[in-house]
Order: sequence, then C-alpha cells, then structure tokens
Amino acid sequence: MKTTSFPSLRPILKDGLPKGDQILISGTPGSGKTILAMQFIHEGIKNGENGVFFTMDSEREYLIEQMKNTGINVDKLIEDEKMEIIELDPTDVYVALDEMKKHIKKIGAKRMVLDSLSILSVYCGSYRNLPEDLIAFLKETKYQPPIAITESVKKQMLYSIMHDIRQLGCTSLLISELSRDSKWFSRDTISEFACDGIILLEYHTMGTAGVTRTISIVKMRKSKYKEGVYEFNITEKGIEIVEEE
Repeated sequence: MKTTSFPSLRPILKDGLPKGDQILISGTPGSGKTILAMQFIHEGIKNGENGVFFTMDSEREYLIEQMKNTGINVDKLIEDEKMEIIELDPTDVYVALDEMKKHIKKIGAKRMVLDSLSILSVYCGSYRNLPEDLIAFLKETKYQPPIAITESVKKQMLYSIMHDIRQLGCTSLLISELSRDSKWFSRDTISEFACDGIILLEYHTMGTAGVTRTISIVKMRKSKYKEGVYEFNITEKGIEIVEEE
C-alpha cells in the first residue's frame, strides 16, 4: 500500500495517509481543523506533492494570512505553482467540480483540501445541483412537475459528489463542522460512512484552567493507527501532538 507522508500525525499515524483516500476532518469550531489541513498541504509540498486548498467557507486572503501565521511561505509556494488556494461557489456543484479539476491539473496536485462538506451538503440538494439528465428533462417538459427533494435524495446526491471528488485522483481532506452535542462525525451524517478515514478534533473549555484541544483517529481503513484521545497544542509551527512520556 502506498502512503502519503503526514509528519504532524506521526505520533498516532506512523505510516501516513493511504494515497488517493478521502479523509474526513471533523470537529467543533476552533478545534484546529483548518490549521491541520494547511499542514497537510504544506508537508505534501515538502515531499514533492503539490496541493490545492479549496474553500467554500473563507476568503482566500484570510487563509493566506492564517497560513503565514504558522510559518508557511504561501506567496512563494503559489508563485512556484506548488500550491493554490481557490474560493469555490457552492451554489453550483458542477461548476465547482470543474474548477477543482482545472486547478488540480494546472499544478499537478496530489493533495487537496475541501473546506467544507458542511456547506456543500446544504447546496447539493438545490435545483441547480440535480443530476444533469433530470435538469435537461425538466427544461424540455412543458408542465414541470413539483420537485420535493427529501433528505434521502440529498444524501444520495452528496454520495455522488464525493465519488466525483474521489475521481480527481488526490489524497483528500474533507472538512466538516460539528456541533458540540453531535452524535455523528459529520454535519451531513453521511460522509463519515463514505470517507476512508475520520480524524476528530475537539475543543474543550476547562473553566478557569483554560482550553484543551484533542485529536483522535476514529477510523482509517488502510493504515494502522493508535487508538485513544491525544492532546495537542497549536504553535507557530501549527499543530503539535503532545506525545506520551
């Protein structure tokens, strides 16, 4: 099995992520999901794997500044065509997929991040994101029938979109926001089954003692990992897992 290096996770995932897999990065707001994803792209570049960070959630310039705060020379990497940060419009999934394909091909990317599945799942059930053959049928029909898009149909559509993303050929991190009381590992409740792995980040308030952040690998189909919950810190280098003594 071929793997892709991810030194930041080495204490709990020694051999890295399986190449070509889709990994769900899930967690509450402020838990460090975006920073982990940035490290994934940066560490890939250092190992000869270009990467694209696709965002539906943040402005490109904001992400660039956030990366700079973790010591990543973003401007140079973009100038050298080793990395791209691309804003996507989530309201038309077909256009977004075309944009993803174009930018991955442009720099020969082997890694990609999509931020976030939570936003994508909201829009995937809209009229513009219905299957293309159904849209064509509706356009040709004089008396268009009412369309009731159920949650089941939305989930099927999200499954289909994730399949299309997999066909882009990258090792992918797909980010999902969680509420603090969630019983699932994704906002959409379906991507956790479609993805090959799940990495959960959590943000804990400790009263007057401050804040603790933890990371755990919930599943990883093709790679061995350490079970359990591990504390990590966010430093000027990004995420650093606190190793057991």
